[in-house]
Amino acid sequence: MNIETMLQIVAEQNHTTVEEVRKEMEKAIIDAKDTPNFKKTFDNKMPTLEGFIEKGIELVKENMDS
Repeated sequence: MNIETMLQIVAEQNHTTVEEVRKEMEKAIIDAKDTPNFKKTFDNKMPTLEGFIEKGIELVKENMDS
């Protein structure tokens, strides 16, 4: 499943638009950017929304294998 499809599903489940889901997720990324875990995970760089989601998926997969 690609990221756009995931965003569409989230939008449908929350009775909103993909654009609104993107905005809210981007706000959450900005709010989290100064936390130690965020800085460590993203090497003190601001990821794109797609990069953030991809990293999240990667981390979930790693934890499932552990």
